Order: sequence, then C-alpha cells, then structure tokens
Amino acid sequence: MSFQPEVGESIRLFKRRYTFPKHPAVQGIDIPYGQEGRQGTVYQIKEDNTRNKAALKVFRERFKNKNQVNLSEQLKNYSSIYGLSACLRSVIEEGEHARLIGQYDDLEYSLIMPWIDGPTWADILMEEQTLSKETCLRISCMLAFLLKELEEAGIAHCDLSSSNVILPFLQENARPIFADIELIDIEELYAPELSEPKALPGGSPGYAANYVKDGVWSKDADRFAGAVLLAEMASWHREEVRRLKADDFSYFDTDEMQKETERYKKLLGALQETLGEQAAQLFKKAWKSNSLEDCPTFSEWFELFPEHVRNFVISSHEKYMASKKPSVPLGAMSLDTMLQIAAAFEGLGNKRAAHSEYQFIMNQFPEQKAVVEELQMLLNEEEENGRPELIPAHYLEAAQHFEKLQDWNTALIFYTRCTQLPSVDFTTKEELSIIIEELQSQIRAEAEQQSTAEKLKQIAEEQEKATAAALAEPLEARKAERPKFNVQQFFFNNWKWMAGTVTAVCLGIALYYMYQASQEKKWHDYIQQGTEAFSQRRYSEAEQYIQKAIDKKPTEDLYTKMATIYISQGQNQQAIQYLGDLKLKKELSPRNTEANYLMGRAYFIETNYNEAIPYYEAAYKDKKNKYHQDAIRDLVISYASINQLKKANTLVEQLQGKDNKSKAFVAYLKGDLYKRQGKGTEAVDSFEKSVDLDPANKKYIKKLIEAYINNNKTNQTDESTKTKTYENAISLANSLLREDYTNIDYLNLTGQLYYEYGLFAEDKKQKAKSQNLYKEALNAYNQVTGLGIQERNTILNTGILYEKVGDKAKAEATYKKVIKQNPIYGHAYFVYGMFQIKEKNYKKALPLLKKVIQINEDPTDVNLAKERIKEMKVKKVLI
Repeated sequence: MSFQPEVGESIRLFKRRYTFPKHPAVQGIDIPYGQEGRQGTVYQIKEDNTRNKAALKVFRERFKNKNQVNLSEQLKNYSSIYGLSACLRSVIEEGEHARLIGQYDDLEYSLIMPWIDGPTWADILMEEQTLSKETCLRISCMLAFLLKELEEAGIAHCDLSSSNVILPFLQENARPIFADIELIDIEELYAPELSEPKALPGGSPGYAANYVKDGVWSKDADRFAGAVLLAEMASWHREEVRRLKADDFSYFDTDEMQKETERYKKLLGALQETLGEQAAQLFKKAWKSNSLEDCPTFSEWFELFPEHVRNFVISSHEKYMASKKPSVPLGAMSLDTMLQIAAAFEGLGNKRAAHSEYQFIMNQFPEQKAVVEELQMLLNEEEENGRPELIPAHYLEAAQHFEKLQDWNTALIFYTRCTQLPSVDFTTKEELSIIIEELQSQIRAEAEQQSTAEKLKQIAEEQEKATAAALAEPLEARKAERPKFNVQQFFFNNWKWMAGTVTAVCLGIALYYMYQASQEKKWHDYIQQGTEAFSQRRYSEAEQYIQKAIDKKPTEDLYTKMATIYISQGQNQQAIQYLGDLKLKKELSPRNTEANYLMGRAYFIETNYNEAIPYYEAAYKDKKNKYHQDAIRDLVISYASINQLKKANTLVEQLQGKDNKSKAFVAYLKGDLYKRQGKGTEAVDSFEKSVDLDPANKKYIKKLIEAYINNNKTNQTDESTKTKTYENAISLANSLLREDYTNIDYLNLTGQLYYEYGLFAEDKKQKAKSQNLYKEALNAYNQVTGLGIQERNTILNTGILYEKVGDKAKAEATYKKVIKQNPIYGHAYFVYGMFQIKEKNYKKALPLLKKVIQINEDPTDVNLAKERIKEMKVKKVLI
C-alpha cells in the first residue's frame, strides 16, 4: 500500500512515536506538513510528549536504494561538521520495522533526520522577500564560509541549489542546535571516504554549468553553483535583481547559463556595487569557466566580504561549535583512561580512531609535555595540526567488541566516552545511558559474587592452616605419648560414631541422586513450559523458561530454541548475534543444521540475502533435516533477489509441494522467476496455476492480474488473446473488490486495468467501448479519493480520465489541484502542459513545460518537454 499520511496520524519509528502535523501554509484543507523534492517527499513529524521534531524522507520508487543503509552510516560521521546536520540520519529497514513496511512498502529505505526550521533560499526567491543589504551580506558570507570549510576538508555537496540551502538564521525562535546556515539533500555528498554514486549528479537547473550536465562528483563540484548562489544572495537587496528572477527557484533560466544575457549583466553590476570590482571579477571568472578547476575557490570569495561581516560569521560559527560540546566535559576522563582507549583502538586495528584520540589528548593535555612529545612521534604533520575526527561509530563498534569478550569494564569506558562526543545526539545519549547503567549493574553483580567467593576462600585457607598446624606437631613426641592401639577397644568405643558415619554417607549418596533427579525433572519441566508458551505465542514467557533450562544444562537444541523465540518476536539481529557468539565460543557446532537455517532465516527476514545464502546452503546440504524444503524455498527467493536467476531456476525444481497450498506457492515462485527474466507468457501460466491450486490467496490473484497487464503491453500476444486476458483480469479484480470493496490497492489496480484496456480499445478505434472502460477506471479512482486518499498519482490519473471522457473542465481543475498540492511534481506539469497544447493554449503550455525541465524529475518527460517547446518556437505559435 502506498504511504499517504493524514494530519494527526501517528507512526512508530525506532521505538518512538511521532505524529504528522498540519501544513501551516495551507488553509481550508488538512494536509500533512510535507515538502516535495526531486527524489521524494519530506514530512515533518513530531515526537509525542516532547517538543522534538524530525524529518521523514520518503523516496520515490526510482530513488529507493538499499545502499542508503551503508551511506547513512557513513554520512553520520560528517554530522558534527558546521552546516551538515542533515547527515545525522537513520534508515527505516524491514528488520526493525517489519510490520510498518509490510503495511506501507513505500517506507522501505526511507530516512528519519533532523527537521531544520527556517526558510530555504528558494522560499526567499519564491516569495520575493525584500532583505536589507546587511542581511544579504551576512547570508552570502555564511554560505561562503560554510563552503570554504567544506572545501578545505575535501568535501562538496555536489547538487547546490536554492532548495538545498536552509537559513535558520532567518527563523524566529530558531533552535540553537542548528547552524545559521544548513545544507540539505546531501545524499550525493562528496568526501574521500565515501563511495561514488551510480548516477552522477548533473546539477540543478539555474545553477549547473553547461559542462557538468553529464554529472560531476568531486571536491570542486560546488564551485560554479556556489558562485551563482553567492552572487544571488549578495545582490538580492537590489530591486532590479528581484524583479528579473527567471522563476520561483532560480535567478537564471536553464537556457541562459554561461551566456551574456540581460540577467547576467544586471547581476554582475549589482554584485560589483555590493562587494566591489574584485567580486565581479570572481563571478565573471566562474561564469566564463570551462571547468570547475577554473572557478575561484571559496576562500577567495570569503576574503572579499567586509571585515565586520566576516567577524560576525566567524563569531556565529564559534558560538555554534561551542554549543555542540557535551554537558559532560570531554576532559572528565583521565589521561590514563584516554591513552587506554587509544591503545585499544590500535589493538583493534583502527588506526584512524586511535590517532584521532591521540590528537584530542594533545589538545586537551598540553601541559603533559612528555606525553605530547611521544604522541607527536606517532602522528604525521597533517594529523598533528588537524582537528580530531571523533566518530561515534568507532567507539560503539569497539564497545560491542569488548562486550562480546565479556570485558565489561573496557566496554563501559568506550560507551561512556561515546556519550561525550560532540556529534552524538540527545536520543542516542539516552540509549547509551541505559546501556551504561546495565553494564554497571553487571559489574557490581560480578564484584559481589567475587567478594563472596573470596570470603569462602579465606575460610577454607584458615581451616587448611589449622590442619597444617596440627600435622606440624613432631611425630616422635606423639609416638611417645600414644598407647598401643587396641582394635577391639577401638570398635567398642566408636561403634556408634562409625554406624552414624556409614548411615550419613549412604543418606548423602541417596540425597545426591534424588537431587540430581529433581534437577533433571525441573530441566524437563522448564523445556516443556517454554515449548507450550511458545506454541501459544507467549514469547517473553517462553524465553524465560528456555533461559532457565539453559542455565541448568545448556544444549545445542536449547540454543536453537532460544534463537527461534528471538526470530518469532522480530528480534532478528539479536538472534544473529546470539548464534554467532555461541559459534565463536565453540558452544555451538558450525555444522548444526538447525542453527544454520535459523541464521539464514534471520538474515533473510532482514532482506540481507547475501549473508543469508551461505547459511541456507549449509542447511540445504543436510537432505534429511526437517528444514530442507524451507531452506530451498528461501534460497530460491534469495538467489532471485540478488539476480542469480540461474541458481534460483535450478533449485526451484527441487521444491516439493505436499498439498495444494504448498504446490501453489511453488507455482507462484516459478511465476516470480519468469517475471524477473522477462518471460511474460511463462509467468502468466505459473501464476494461473497458483490461483487454480489456491483460489482464496489474494496475493496470487493480484500477481496474476499484474502479469496480465504487463503481458498485454508487449507484442508477444495477439489481439484476441489480449481481449480475453483483459476480460479475465477484470473478472479477477472484481472478485477481489467483492471481498474488500474499500481496499485501496485493489481499487488502484482495477482503475489501472480498466485504463489499460481502454487504451487498447481506443487504439482499435472502438470508441464506445473505450469510453465505457475509461468511465469504469474513473469510478475506481474516484472511490479511492472518496476514501480520503490524496495520493498524487491517483489524483493525476483521475484528471487524465476526465480528459479521456471529454470533461475538460474537470480535467483542468484536477490538474491544477494536483499541482497546488504537489508543487514540485514534474509529471503533473508535463500532463497539464500537454493538455494545454491540445487545447492550443500554447502560451499557457510554455511555462508548464519549462517547469518540467527545471524540476528535472523524469528524463523522458524532460526530453519530450524540450521537443514540444522547440516545435512551438519553430511553428511560431508563441507569438
């Protein structure tokens, strides 16, 4: 189901509950506070019972990427840098949010980030806000300073534009946790440690140089766009500059980049009057450049600003960086402890983290000259003079390593040190405080046990000394005093004691075996109680019983039972770590088939197919194991998911269905494999078989309908077969709706089906039939919107269908509505622009098609828009 949040709706992310507030700028209609962007929509969400705000970025399908997980972990390392707060982000994955993603698959790989209050530079342009000269100087100087800092660190944004610069500086009651200027949409950030994106950013309309349209990702990537932004910002106080802006998102039009147009000359003159001749020369140098290396550096730009403006910006930067320091002073740890941390990093092979810690020690303890001199020998000149990069991930990884080794004290040191780092946010500190408290409890408990053990040891030592003292008496002296031993007399004198001793020994042996038997019974009882609780889905209770059984007598079977409980509760990572630790300690055999299957299953549920496959392959080898067929099933899906289709095809033939349901699932898997290979006819045949075997399974029916639609779009099917296929698909879709007539997915699928069938009929000149089909599609989409769903594609499709059935007034009203609600929805502008061309309203069509080019959302739409504009100019219909 697509994700379309309503105002007041709540959502649970990372164990915190958030609510979607109303958009403050939209009157008369309740829509959530969201902002459309090139890659997706960013919603504001508010944490319940706090004042905390966050941003939820939901990507469009073509921008969803599993690589977001690794990228976000890498970007967190840059979140402490001035102006890069947006780098602090977490990815929503199925592992931790299985139920949520199961309901809204749009949310997979979405991001949660800080919500930064303040207008973007695009907001200033759009509203044509009048700013004083001093304010413009401060804003442009802030940007120059920020870009200078990044450039000196070898970092670049790579897609600078008016929409990607936020100015908390201009926000009343702005939260002090953000810099006065912040960069957003940093998914394509360049840094030496980051991996190059698959599609290189080509820059934004109105800011990209002509020579970077094929894409650029380098440390100099911001120089041209940054120069344009700086010139805009510095000169915005001039009325003629505001009046001449090309559109709501940039001063320059895309077609006039690097040309000597009227806008260029005006901006150049305004910049010269604002910042002087040297500034005009720098801008001219960037404008006439043939490469990014030809453009001036941001240090050159920064030096041009008046001293009082530079001092203001530097002071603002210093105050911000000081506010980022934690409430607990970083120097709270002793020098010895910090040296211990650095040495531990060295031992773990993390030289970078060790050297950063050494850098910090040198800055924090300059009076310790001997230590400083010794550390200087370990660092190169660049490290010695640079600022330390204290990256939280390094400390957390080390802490977890020492936890696995049960070295609680060292783990505690690393967790505590992590709470003191400037880049750690408040919520992370809260989580760390819980971990620290648990570790401290663990250490105290072990200390108490140790204390008790020491007391017992002391008592034993005292008894041993007393025995030794008695034995130390001279043997000859005792011989002289001892009378001759009389056996009869001895038995007569001691028969009661000896009888008691024999009885006690026998009783002790009996009690021992009785105790062992009772313990064995308890052990079996715990297992039975745990198994019963698990079967009734009382997982927490089951976990407690199985843990008690493990404490009494651990076995490999109990370990796998515990892992199964974790997986059943959705705690897949915990199951992975639990089984991995047991294997590491050699308490669990690497050949244990059930353990291998469970490890594979946990990774599989997390959609980490590459990690799952080796464990599944190990479980698959054991042909007699009860998990053999399950391992094959999951291996087929895993191979298919990473595009190893040949292996998946080979393996799927080994799946054996015992009943109709399992046979249907095998047919469904085969259909999915055929679909992935582009074998439409075979996919349809397999999906039809799955529906025949399990006609109540709605998932199979839906897949079959989708396969019918996709197959009918190809030239592999003749017309009569296509007609029959559409009729069958409509019958199936209506059967789904009879079961659940308010299901949004079913209604959307039905609307799409009628629309596709209508296009087919229209192509065959069957006007009456196509009109009826379009009306049925329109009815389905109207039911969706009637249920309160305001998803932009659905509304746009409704407009297209109104146009198809000849209701042009409603079509136009719908197009305007979708654009108003989604002002950066490129495809909506394209459809509306084409509508105006059909109506011969060419002057109305032109700005709509220009908007398509500017938003640059879909390459096909952009190319067609350019072609239509060119045609209109050639035909001279715009005069």
